Amino acid sequence: MKKKLIPMFALGLFGILATSCSQKTWNWEDASSDGVLKYALLIGQIDHNDSAARTAGIREALGTRPTEHKTNANTETAVEGKLTLGGTQYTVKEVASGEQKSTAGATWDQQTATTSTEAWLNANPDIDFFVSNNDGMAEGAIGASNWVEGMPIFGYDSNQSTLSYIKDGKIMGTVNQNAPAQAAAIYMAARNAIDGKTGADVYTEGFTKDSSGGYGKIGSTVNYNSKDHSLLVDNVAVTAANVDSFMTDDITSLAEAGVKKGTTPKVKVWQSYYSETDTFLTTSMQPLFEYYKGLFNFDVTVAKGDGSDDTKSLGLLDTALGSGDYEAYIINMVKTTSTQSYLDKIADSLKATETNPTDVPIIFWNRQGTNDDGTTDTVNMADARFKTILYVGFDAIQGGELQGEMIVDYFENLAK
Repeated sequence: MKKKLIPMFALGLFGILATSCSQKTWNWEDASSDGVLKYALLIGQIDHNDSAARTAGIREALGTRPTEHKTNANTETAVEGKLTLGGTQYTVKEVASGEQKSTAGATWDQQTATTSTEAWLNANPDIDFFVSNNDGMAEGAIGASNWVEGMPIFGYDSNQSTLSYIKDGKIMGTVNQNAPAQAAAIYMAARNAIDGKTGADVYTEGFTKDSSGGYGKIGSTVNYNSKDHSLLVDNVAVTAANVDSFMTDDITSLAEAGVKKGTTPKVKVWQSYYSETDTFLTTSMQPLFEYYKGLFNFDVTVAKGDGSDDTKSLGLLDTALGSGDYEAYIINMVKTTSTQSYLDKIADSLKATETNPTDVPIIFWNRQGTNDDGTTDTVNMADARFKTILYVGFDAIQGGELQGEMIVDYFENLAK
């Protein structure tokens, strides 16, 4: 980045000595002066399909994605791109990128993002902007000791803390994945299956029509995909222009107003979180689940993994299965390639077979199952040992494209 130096003058005790020190600040004129825009990309998890979709959306928008695509954009090498802003064509270069993985193995790691940012800025002092696969890492970046005041950075998740940074002009934008609708959809689908609904009724009652169990109807659009057995909500770009409508001291105030307390009996469900430190899950999703569980008459046992691999989570699942008390399993995998491991463990415990499938629903959330090559795991999602298997989340591809468009729009406005 071509950074302007602002002199800071300090007079000595007797006013006879003046010295200056420099503090780097960002402005569009300096950044664009050489016709080259350089950016750094904070990747959440190399083999995570949501991370890959965001990386793909960013590079597609900036022209830095290679013409020959791999299934997982995170495994591609960025190329030099071209971007026309305000009638002027700029060269775009991705000068630094990497998975933000802690030494303990946790991905999407905020502290690692701080360390990476400091190193990248030291090695590449002309970086013009940053893009992050999530808000937590974006906040980590601006916490770097050598962060450049005013440098554009874009996140994803719409964490409440990040919204405050957007309001203050420290982060330029994020993507809201409609956590209130996601959480409601996860519990609505689980409740429908627990109450004996099958087939289309599992993803239409409470979605496109009122729940027959008295749980109301989700107001947001939730789209069902029969190929990968998924229910997906759309995302919304959040910038300084609309951030006020998403800010709240209590995220449950944004909960789906159409969801009501139902009339079917209270049941026990088991729900896992891939990590106990993920900012989006702890500050956005968990409070919403806490709010909704009373409406859906759920007694929820929460199990939290270590964010590194599925060993701990599968061990906690073993304990849950040993009790035999749960009417549904709502699973947030650590590795997106672990779908079969969870299904095999549950099927074996419940003695479920293709000829005698179990009624107990399996709802995956936050992390959609993938194959080793990054494609969606459609085979295991159709496991005939279970009457209901669903992934409920947000549209990752639409969200990635939205993040990319948001970045281009931001610079287009500066270039006018």
